[in-house]
Amino acid sequence: MRELSYPGRSNVLAQNGMAATSNPLSSIEAIKILQKGGNAIDAAIAASAVQSVVCPSATGIGGDCFAIIALNGKTPISVNGSGRAPKKANLKFFNENKISKIELNSPHSVTIPGSVHAWCSMHEKYGKLDLEEILKGAEDFARNGFPVHEIEAHSWKEKEIRLRENKNTKKIFLKNNNSFKFGEIFKNIPLANTLKLIGKEKIRGFYNSDITKDMVNTLSQLGGLHTEEDFNDHKTVFSSTISSSYKNLKIHQCPLNGPGVIVLLMMALNDKLNTSQFYQSSYERYHIQAEITKVCYELKETKLGDPEFNDIKIENILSENFLDVLSNKINLEKVYNPKEAFVTSNPETVYLTVVDKDLNTVSFINSICHSFGSCITSNNTGILFQNRGVNFRLEENHPNSIQGNKRPLHTIIPGLVTNFNDESVLSYGVMGGQYQPIGQSHVLQNIFDYNQDVQQALDFPRAFALNGELKVEKSLNPNVVEKLINVGHKVLTVDNAIGGGQCIKIDRANGVLIGGSDPRKDGMAIGY
Repeated sequence: MRELSYPGRSNVLAQNGMAATSNPLSSIEAIKILQKGGNAIDAAIAASAVQSVVCPSATGIGGDCFAIIALNGKTPISVNGSGRAPKKANLKFFNENKISKIELNSPHSVTIPGSVHAWCSMHEKYGKLDLEEILKGAEDFARNGFPVHEIEAHSWKEKEIRLRENKNTKKIFLKNNNSFKFGEIFKNIPLANTLKLIGKEKIRGFYNSDITKDMVNTLSQLGGLHTEEDFNDHKTVFSSTISSSYKNLKIHQCPLNGPGVIVLLMMALNDKLNTSQFYQSSYERYHIQAEITKVCYELKETKLGDPEFNDIKIENILSENFLDVLSNKINLEKVYNPKEAFVTSNPETVYLTVVDKDLNTVSFINSICHSFGSCITSNNTGILFQNRGVNFRLEENHPNSIQGNKRPLHTIIPGLVTNFNDESVLSYGVMGGQYQPIGQSHVLQNIFDYNQDVQQALDFPRAFALNGELKVEKSLNPNVVEKLINVGHKVLTVDNAIGGGQCIKIDRANGVLIGGSDPRKDGMAIGY
């Protein structure tokens, strides 16, 4: 049990269904859908749609998503709802136009949005309720307004200057040229109309309609290479998950172009290095965690990309021989300084999870990449575009180099843990851009190595090694921080929190769902 004299929150318990998201309005909507007879897939789509309205800094229908769906007792399925670069996008274009970097607010940062296609495809395969009913809550919030929550208001204020740069964005997302403040009511009526049409027309309503024409015209006016054909041809990819064993359990991730394999690699290294021998808040644990991050991100940023354009053998990455190579770079007495682990960007996202009365489980993540994405809003539809294209490299022969119809190496990764009978044990995810793989590893260790409950696991202090710095939260023990500095880490104490997260643990023996939601975000776990 947590120390009651310290700030914190209790785990949430339920028997009939549960949702954990990073906004209360989204969690409540998911429960409403479950209570109407919808299943976990319906509720996850509804929750994601609501967050696409009420959390515009982190997600939206102009972005991408990934999901893991585990129907009770059946093999989990990966859903890849990520978009591709326009067919006309290639290195030759960027070189000829002397573009050396894809800027955050450039139309070239906008890859084809994949979320709506994934929602509709998931619904078609697994849903129970009508899509119109599932999207109605999001439509109502967009049309009638909602109060801006605390963390969302903070993100809004931080991006105020960027939001002024696009006339459509300025008109919708600013009030008297200023960001919407905590408690103020925000509406996006054009987005409400768009959601209404998607509910009726489904995939066609977004990818082959007047909405499509509006999106293409908006981007073309800014110099984008997008065509209606790029939208028409978009597809969601359903496949098996990739997985590995850990302490008599199976950790499931989505395959590339998401970096889920890095979570599997990190957990294998934790096992090989016996990280759990060290106290959970010890210097040794945080040092090894930082070193694992460095050696794994060096691989991620130099060898991984869209598997349709690269021959990448996952089994080689997770082999004992390669684990030996990486573990030999890690030393308790000094730091490793990678030469090629610089990451292109560190974006934001939302993660949510839903479990229904039949124990169908959805682990779901939806994003527009950086805060408020590209800050480009379509002319007439209220759609704010992602800027996932900034994750591409403009480098010849790099596995993540931009190319027409190619998917960028992603950051967003839903997670799932099952037993060896394919029964879900834990549905979880960690937000925070590039932090996500090590964030997942950190939470999994907290639960399965240190026996923390899900809320404690999410609350626990965090550190993140990125681009030569070790970012630490203010809550990390000062004695641990001093030891990290002494061994050679360049420590930066961050003003804001590192990431966020949600978890639902399934206690099959007692017939209870146990939920937690990260206090670093606005959200909550709720069940009935």
